[in-house]
Amino acid sequence: MSVVNNAAALDPVTPQLSGSDSPFASLRSVRTDARARLLAGYIRSAIAFLSGPDHDKLTACTAPRCVRYFVKVHGRQEFCQPSCGNRARAARFYHRQRADSGR
Repeated sequence: MSVVNNAAALDPVTPQLSGSDSPFASLRSVRTDARARLLAGYIRSAIAFLSGPDHDKLTACTAPRCVRYFVKVHGRQEFCQPSCGNRARAARFYHRQRADSGR
């Protein structure tokens, strides 16, 4: 966990208002190293997601040979993308055909 926290702290940021005509705030970086800024931003986003309300919807894809995780948006969703669902259905069909032919 300390590795993640240290990576998030690589680029300290300061929230600032964008301007007088727009009320939007942005994060201003103090580092010029693009790699450190990217890594820190990525880690901060992961921390925000894992500590947010949708963290319990994070699910592993059940397709064969798929190692992806996805946010489950529907109760019956099992796959990260349609191609994984197609691959799983094709594998089930293949195994059924082999079992029926006695191999």
